Amino acid sequence: MKQVVFPQKKVVSMLKKNFVPIVLDVKDDVLPKGFDFIGVPTFYVIDENGKKIGVVLGGMSEEKFLKTFDISKGK
Repeated sequence: MKQVVFPQKKVVSMLKKNFVPIVLDVKDDVLPKGFDFIGVPTFYVIDENGKKIGVVLGGMSEEKFLKTFDISKGK
């Protein structure tokens, strides 16, 4: 994900427009209470109040990442 998907221009643009990405290393960082992981990568979607509103597990292609995190689907 880090080397292949996240550097892609469409992914960078979508993330900048719609999200505030935060990266935590499960080996080195302390995970907030309630934010466990089953595998790497684990993506949490959190609202502006810090409430967990979604979890996505596993790596994926650029196309699938963009579809998975397409916030226009809910509008």
